[in-house]
Amino acid sequence: MNVFRKMNWDTLIHEYDLDGSRLLPWDGMNAPFGGAWCVVHPGTESRRHSHDEYELFIAIHGHAEVRIGERFIEAEKGDLVLLPLNTEHSVRNNSNEDFHFYSIWWDKKSASQFLNKLEEQ
Repeated sequence: MNVFRKMNWDTLIHEYDLDGSRLLPWDGMNAPFGGAWCVVHPGTESRRHSHDEYELFIAIHGHAEVRIGERFIEAEKGDLVLLPLNTEHSVRNNSNEDFHFYSIWWDKKSASQFLNKLEEQ
């Protein structure tokens, strides 16, 4: 199993109206969650959406407003934001620098698949 994966900044994909790279899990890695590096550029907002997964944002660089339903939370380097299930959310960057955050998401299906693969080992 590969225990190291180097970040490739040239492979960021524009989706959800931000630039990102889905990093977890990678081939050969069994994980009970998914993860992505996300960049919201100055003056932009990620697409508002909701889903039936738990999601945690870890603010890495810069600052932005995280919209959760109709509530706005200021997030900056080091902050954690937990998003409730099925709650519309987005990230708005009103600053003059990129806002970087890491998103981790999980649900019952991903946890079950993880546990099933462990049992197979």
